[in-house]
Amino acid sequence: MRIFYNLVLFILAFLSVVQAQQLTLSGKVLKENGDAVPNASVFLVTEPSRGIIKSAVTDENGVYKFFGFPKGSFRIQVTAVGFAAGESAPFTLDDTSFVVDDIILLEKTKEIETVEVKGQLPMIQNSKGKLVMNVENSSVAAGNNALEVLKRAPGVYVDKDDNITLMGNSGVNVTIDGRQTYMTGEQLATLLKSMSGDQIKSIELSTVRTAKDDAEGGGGLINITLKKNRLEGMNGNVTLSAGYGKKFRGNGGFNLNYRKNGTAFFSNYSYTDNKRLENINILRVIPGGNSQTTFDQMADAMDRMKTHSYKFGVEQRTSKRNVLVAQFTGSNNNNDENNISDTKMGEHFGVVDSLLDSYNIAGDKFNRYSFNVNNKFTIDSTGKKLALDVDYSIFNRDGLSNYEYATKLNDMQLLRPIEYEQAITGKKINIFATKLDYTQPMWKGALEAGVKYSNVDTKNDISFLLSNDKAGNWIVDNGRTNSFNYTEEIMAGYLDFARDIKKWGFKIGLRGEYTISNGYSPTLDEAVKKNYFDLFPSASVSYSLNENHNFSLSYSRKVTRPNYNDLNPFETYIDKRTYVKGNSFLRPSYKDGFTLVYTLFKRFNVAVGFDYTNDAIVESIGQDSVLKTTWVLKENVGRQSTGYVNLTVPLRIGKVWTMYNNLTGIHLYFKGPVSGYYVDQGTFFVQGNSTNTFKLNSQLSAEVLVRGNTRFIFNMYEIQPRIATDLGLTYNFKDKVSSLKFGFTDVFHTDHNNVFTHFKEFDSKIYQYHDSQTFRLTFTRKFGNLKQSFRRIDNNSEEKERAM
Repeated sequence: MRIFYNLVLFILAFLSVVQAQQLTLSGKVLKENGDAVPNASVFLVTEPSRGIIKSAVTDENGVYKFFGFPKGSFRIQVTAVGFAAGESAPFTLDDTSFVVDDIILLEKTKEIETVEVKGQLPMIQNSKGKLVMNVENSSVAAGNNALEVLKRAPGVYVDKDDNITLMGNSGVNVTIDGRQTYMTGEQLATLLKSMSGDQIKSIELSTVRTAKDDAEGGGGLINITLKKNRLEGMNGNVTLSAGYGKKFRGNGGFNLNYRKNGTAFFSNYSYTDNKRLENINILRVIPGGNSQTTFDQMADAMDRMKTHSYKFGVEQRTSKRNVLVAQFTGSNNNNDENNISDTKMGEHFGVVDSLLDSYNIAGDKFNRYSFNVNNKFTIDSTGKKLALDVDYSIFNRDGLSNYEYATKLNDMQLLRPIEYEQAITGKKINIFATKLDYTQPMWKGALEAGVKYSNVDTKNDISFLLSNDKAGNWIVDNGRTNSFNYTEEIMAGYLDFARDIKKWGFKIGLRGEYTISNGYSPTLDEAVKKNYFDLFPSASVSYSLNENHNFSLSYSRKVTRPNYNDLNPFETYIDKRTYVKGNSFLRPSYKDGFTLVYTLFKRFNVAVGFDYTNDAIVESIGQDSVLKTTWVLKENVGRQSTGYVNLTVPLRIGKVWTMYNNLTGIHLYFKGPVSGYYVDQGTFFVQGNSTNTFKLNSQLSAEVLVRGNTRFIFNMYEIQPRIATDLGLTYNFKDKVSSLKFGFTDVFHTDHNNVFTHFKEFDSKIYQYHDSQTFRLTFTRKFGNLKQSFRRIDNNSEEKERAM
């Protein structure tokens, strides 16, 4: 904790020094005739390496100003729409203010019918307090699924079971285009794996929320923004990708769009066929009386996932003030898994008394269908708006797992007859959600108000069967066969008010949510009913010292509701001696979070955050020393605090190399009972992410991504250090409509997910590798109209309104 405290003091001291810098660098940007060029982009760059230090925009008189600058040699570069780029002569800055000679921009050809708009956003940027990772043009992300892309986002950690944390916080709310998925854990991972990364435009990361946002997501918010096309006419693209790790994987798809006179049709489709070979080594010690039993398990899991994903919809401008959008999204996922493991058992490692050979062949089908209608109505020109959104989604999952266990003596003779088990699972989730949002100018600010209703209905069934012969003379195991139904209704309302006063910005909001839940197991004839009302306040204040120094401080209260799977009282078996227990009595956990963000020169960001959680949902372990079994259970057992410092440092080195560095220092502290013992401990660790792009020429670019984390303790688990390096190349053909991307992930075969447990009598080591070292080649070709037409419009035109 002292390290974290000293780091915060260092940053605050640094900020106070920066604030004291009041020297100015100024100048003018003019046309050939002497008229001003407003809204031109101005960059202060180093000389001769041309690294960008600061940026600004000219005012209506063509004037730009920079407040505060380092010593050295620099020059000014300027770009503006309709003009050729310009720059100043080199100059030297010292301890005095400086005025640059006027920069004259030459106008380009004025009479053109169409203009091709080309540009590329930086890989990592800060937007309105959110970290945004733009992956649309990334060669490393091409051809991967959404979960693989998310693993590369700054501040994100995905554990061995595909659970997601953000800045060290669990209970993350993942949305797609701003809409809740209502899924966590395994279900969310399956959904993200079924999404093609080629459909993703960007990933937004935030640990703060406003009253308008759902209170769900104590660990923060991750919003996946999908690609959208705003060009007129018919256009689209086709993508084909093939890769190889230990097995072949590939995908392909297309986008097709048409827009004309206020009507737009959009659609996309992708097919994915991925094979992965996962390697697992588990070393476990279970004490019992005066002796112990060791387990040395080696497993190879062959996984094949085939997915069809599709979306189609229509956008209709029904009037100058109203836009209606209706869309249907679906995915069909088939997953086949073949798991073979050998377990050596004895009193000590290396001394084998018996062996357990396990075979698991599983098939899983996951289907998702979602229908959405959204209507936005602009009431008048003062800014009054009304938006209605209606969602209905269906998730179906059916699985069949066949297990075969052969227990042998050291001489390979069977200790008992071969055991056969079968699990048949069924899961169905229906989700209905609707919300109404209203915006109105008020008191020189903006008032937002809204209501939302959601209804989630889940049905879960598991049938467990046993047999002593391979012919399949099955007997129902009543002790493990079960069904569970769960419904949850949430009624919410909110008020948000924002106002700017000179250099200050204020926002305050309050959200109320009333929740009714009912969990019922017909098999156990057991019901758990809950209803509760919660208030979730939020507030933020921002201060702009000048254009280069901006501060914001935010507070919000959030909630993490239990995963539907965690509420389910089933015992889900991982293998013969390991299973997961559900807990119908889990309660929501509540989190209060503060975030301070400082932005320097519109490029460098420092975020300091602290979150405090009551009734934290914690994973605990249990063991049976007689049966030699281990189980995992989640409980509300303690208090948890998380403090973090996140640094975003973009750099440009010369004309070729651009670097985006993100470093997060995290301190986790937990206090409470875990697995029957009281825990009072903290841990500090660092997560890092560095994305480097190299613009080699107009057609060829390269990308190098390095990411990793140091060792840390999460409750009773010791997460081991992890690092990975990814490479990518992008070649844009001269036809300007075709590109070829090459990706090589986990170059040095170091992306291992290893977890140790050395907690009281719980002693285990898990070594896991997810077949992440892969080569991938992706070809994309665009077609149709790829140029945006610009027309002269008056102030109240539809196009201007849409661009705001």
